[in-house]
Amino acid sequence: MEQRLKRVMNRLAAALLAAPLLAGCPDALRAADEAPSDQIAADRFIRDAIEAFGSREAASEAYVRKAWQLYEQDDLAAAKRRFHEVWLLNPRDPQSYWGFGAILHDQGKVHEALAMLSRAAELDPSNPRLMADLARVLARAATYATTTSERERYFTKACELFQKAIVLDPKNGHSYGLWALALYDRGRYAESWEKVHQAQALQEVIPEAFLRRLREKMPEPKRP
Repeated sequence: MEQRLKRVMNRLAAALLAAPLLAGCPDALRAADEAPSDQIAADRFIRDAIEAFGSREAASEAYVRKAWQLYEQDDLAAAKRRFHEVWLLNPRDPQSYWGFGAILHDQGKVHEALAMLSRAAELDPSNPRLMADLARVLARAATYATTTSERERYFTKACELFQKAIVLDPKNGHSYGLWALALYDRGRYAESWEKVHQAQALQEVIPEAFLRRLREKMPEPKRP
């Protein structure tokens, strides 16, 4: 899990260096809702998975671990297939929607990612790490907003979720790191440095690429 979180931070920092265009592909949103064309094959998969792992729940957990492993290896196509299999085994497992959201975000499909992560949060509303990932995508959505009021609405909601995630898990440096990226996007560099320092105090590794960009905007202040 820690490796995946560090990888997310690196991906988000890379997005600052080469901000992708919003793809807006409507087909992506249907990934978690469509049954496979061969329902017999789907039923066979579920039956075989239960036989192999003893229950749908155990099979789902095993496929979740494999899906995130593939995601960490940057094999997004294979990870997406595994997350879809997780959904087949348990349509209410938030991990499948979380995974779809992470993949869509990495593909630059911010609003589609937001829809998936929002669904994951509905199913797992007290998970601070999921909450922080959703907050980060909300902050990214703010950069695509066409009006000031919409931009402020997205960013205000993102900050509320970051704060809630930190209250739930004060030692979660991941939340501070993602908040630093969100504040950078808004040009609030002093506050971004504050979150960087809080993340580092919790042993969160902040990508050097992001720190360089932040230093270009504002020299690193002394720690309090």
